[in-house]
Amino acid sequence: MRFLVAALVFATALPAVASAEEMYVISRKSDGRFHASHRLYDSTGANLHEVVLCGRPYFVRTATVAWMSYEADEGRSVQLEYNVGKGWVEVCRDPAEQVTLADIGIKDKKDYEVMRASDMALNRAERFKHISKAFSGYKNSGKTSSSYHAR
Repeated sequence: MRFLVAALVFATALPAVASAEEMYVISRKSDGRFHASHRLYDSTGANLHEVVLCGRPYFVRTATVAWMSYEADEGRSVQLEYNVGKGWVEVCRDPAEQVTLADIGIKDKKDYEVMRASDMALNRAERFKHISKAFSGYKNSGKTSSSYHAR
């Protein structure tokens, strides 16, 4: 019984292994400060590609693969990290060297072209959300307003 209690106490003292839901690709400046991040997923979804980073499968957006390469080319350090609540833990370095756009079927595009196309698609998909937000401050009491000429 003592062994079971000791094992349980020891197991809870160890940090939990991060799932892909908590895993991020982090870009850091030369002094170690955070620059940007992209999320990794543990299951497939729309517009996600399966890649293997540091010996483990993840699902990523096309823009994430392009972004990793771009960040590395810009001289920033890129690594896989997860947050344990008191800070970030590095899991793996240089994921940009482990997967390329060609690996996920993108052969004739540069990193910045893929990232720009992804941003445009996102902006296009969310345009009605932005329009709605722009008009959300206006209230309508239900009464018809007079026209400009009736004033």
